[in-house]
Amino acid sequence: MKLPINKISAKILLFFSVFWTSNLFSEELSDAESFFSREAPAYPIADSLLGWIDSRNITSLNGEWTYIIDPMNNGLPEASFFGGFPKNKTQKTGMELIEYNFEDAEKIQIPGAWNAQNEKLFFYRGPIWLFKKFNHSPKENVLTHLYIEGSNFTTKVFVNGSVVGQFEGGYVPFNFNISQFLRDGENILLVQTDNTLSESSVPTHKTDWWPWGGIVGDIYLVETPNEYIRNAYLQLNPDNFSEALFKLQMATTLSGKKIILEIPELNFKDEFVTNSSGFIKQNITISPELWSPSNPKLYKVIISTQNESISDEIGFRSIKTKGQKIYLNNKEIKFKGISMHSEPIGASGPAFSKEHFKELLATASDLNINFIRAAHYPYTRHLAKVADKIGLMLWEEIPVYWNIDWKNPATLNIAKNQINRLVQRDQNRASVVVWSVANETPFSVSRMTFLDTLLAEIKNFDESRLTTAALLSGNEEQFRSLVIVLALQGVKSQWVNPREKIKLKAILDQANIPTDTELSFSISIDDPLGENVNLISYNEYFGWYYVTFFTEQMMIPEGTLRRLMFEVMPDIKISSSFDKPIHISEFGAGAKYGNHTDKIWSEGYQAKLYEHQLEMLSKNPQIQGISPWILKDFRAMLRPLPGIQDFYNRKGLIDESGNRKEAFKILADFYKNQWDQQIIEN
Repeated sequence: MKLPINKISAKILLFFSVFWTSNLFSEELSDAESFFSREAPAYPIADSLLGWIDSRNITSLNGEWTYIIDPMNNGLPEASFFGGFPKNKTQKTGMELIEYNFEDAEKIQIPGAWNAQNEKLFFYRGPIWLFKKFNHSPKENVLTHLYIEGSNFTTKVFVNGSVVGQFEGGYVPFNFNISQFLRDGENILLVQTDNTLSESSVPTHKTDWWPWGGIVGDIYLVETPNEYIRNAYLQLNPDNFSEALFKLQMATTLSGKKIILEIPELNFKDEFVTNSSGFIKQNITISPELWSPSNPKLYKVIISTQNESISDEIGFRSIKTKGQKIYLNNKEIKFKGISMHSEPIGASGPAFSKEHFKELLATASDLNINFIRAAHYPYTRHLAKVADKIGLMLWEEIPVYWNIDWKNPATLNIAKNQINRLVQRDQNRASVVVWSVANETPFSVSRMTFLDTLLAEIKNFDESRLTTAALLSGNEEQFRSLVIVLALQGVKSQWVNPREKIKLKAILDQANIPTDTELSFSISIDDPLGENVNLISYNEYFGWYYVTFFTEQMMIPEGTLRRLMFEVMPDIKISSSFDKPIHISEFGAGAKYGNHTDKIWSEGYQAKLYEHQLEMLSKNPQIQGISPWILKDFRAMLRPLPGIQDFYNRKGLIDESGNRKEAFKILADFYKNQWDQQIIEN
C-alpha cells in the first residue's frame, strides 16, 4: 500500500532532498547541516564547593564503570546524527541502528586514570565517556548532589540523558545539585572526561608530569536538606592562641538560621545566627593544645542546625614569618622537606586514596622530614587528612606552571576556580601551612597581574597560612659571573687537563680577571612577586641543568664542568632582596636505580650532588626550608630516554617500585643531624 505524498513529513522530504543534492551551501539547507552538527546545549557551571564532605550523607559511586573512547567528540549532544551518547539508546527489538553500547563496553575502575588502566591508551589525549548505573529513591525535602573529587581536565556530566553541567580545570573537587534529573529506581550517569590540554588551559599543553585522564578522585552522591550548610572555616588566630575565627556559609541566603558549634573535648558549645546573606563570621575563645609535627593533636568539631549535623577533626596551630625566620606556634622552625608527585608507590596512575598517601608519607617520613611540597597541582583531600594525623606540614599548589596564557580572562578564571576550591576544601587542615600559586613562571607585567589576582583570591578565604610561588631567578650578568668562577676554579684544579686550562684562562683574560682572583658566585632572588608572598621560594639546579647551559659557550666538556661545579658549589651564596625566609623548593639530579657507574644518571652522581648541595644550602642563613626534587620517580612524557628514563623523571630518591637510591640516606642523615642542630644552636 502506497502512502500518499501529503502524509510524509515535510521535514523528512526536505532532509532527503537536501541530503542527496550537491547544492550543500544554500541557505535552505540548515536542516541538513544539523545532520552533521547541532547547536551545543548550555552547560551550567558547577555549584559552590560542598565542604566537610566526609561527614555528609554520602553514597559512593566508586568501583567498576564502563567506558567508550571518543576521539572525535562524536557522542556529545551537539555532535551529529551518529552520536548523542547521553540518550543511551539501547536495543529493544534487535532492529534499531545503534553505533555504541555502554552495557558491553570495556570496564574501568573509578577513581583511576584510563591511561593507567589500558596500555593502548597510555599516550592518548582526548575525550572518553564513563558510564554508571545507580539506584535512587527520592526523599521529601532532601537534595541530591553529585560530588567529584577530581576529573582531568574538562568534564561534562549527564544524568538520564539530561545535561547537568561542565567543569573546566582538573584536580580540584566540584559538585552539582542533580535532584531535578533523578528518577525513582534506576538512573544513568554519563561523564565525559577530556584530558586534552591547550595553550590556554591550566596547566598548559606541556607539562613535566603525566596528563592522567578520567575521574581521579572519589565520586559520591551526597544528600542534604533543602537548607544546608555549604561550608565552614575554623582556624586559630596566629597572634592569639586563645582565639579562633569561625566562618560559616549556608547554601541559601537565609537570615536568622540557628547554628550550634561544639568542640566537646574543649567543653566548648555556643550558638550563632546567620545574617541576611546566610553567613556567620565570629571570633570564639578556646584554649586548645597546639598541633605540631611532634604533637599532631586533632579535636572533633561538630556543627549542627535543626536539620543536619556535620563534623570534622581539626588541629589548631599558628604559622607565620618574621624577618627571615619561620615560626610554628611562635617557635622557630625550618622546613625539612621533600617534593612529591601524586603517584603511588608500586602502581601506575595517580594517587587518590588514603592508603596511597599513607604509604607515600610513611616512606617520606623515613627521610626525617617535617614538610612535603605537594607539587604541581592539587591532590585529593586524603593527602592533607593523612598529614594532619601523622604530623607533616604541607605546601599545596595549583598547576599554574611555566608559561600560562597570562592575558586570557578564561585562563585566569580556571586558575581562580582551582585556587578557590583547593583553599575551601583544605582550609581546616592543620597540616597545610603554605598555599602556592605558581611554579617556574617567567616574569612579565601580565604574569604579575595574573598571580596577584590569585593571591588576592586566597586572602578572601584564608589569611592564616603562608603564600608563595616557586620562582626562577638569575640574570645574564649573574650567570656570566658563574662562568668566571668556574674558569677560576678550573685553572687551579690539578686534574683539569692542559688544553682545557688554556681555554679557561682565555675566558679569564677576555674578562680581564687575574687567575689568582678569589671569587665566589652569588645569586639574589629579586622576582618582584616576592613583595607579595610570605615565603621566597626558589628552584635551582646547580650541578644538573645549569652545567649544560655553559658547555657550548665555554667550549669545555660537560664532564669537566660538572666536576668544577661540585667544587665551587659549597661556596655559592643565595640571598634575596626581600627580608623574608627563603625556601629552596627544588634541587636534584636524575639517577636510575641500580646504576652504580661513575657517570651521569648514576646513583653515585645523584648522591654527590646532594652532598654538595646540602653543604651549600646549610651555609646560607636566609634559607629556612628545602624540598629537594623529588621523593619518587614519576611519569613524564618529556622524558623518553630509553633504558634510563623510559618516560619517567628519574630525580626520585626512590624509584617507582619504592627502591631507595644512595641519596635517600644522605638527605635523611642531614635532616636528623645537621639542621636540627642549627636551630638548637641559634
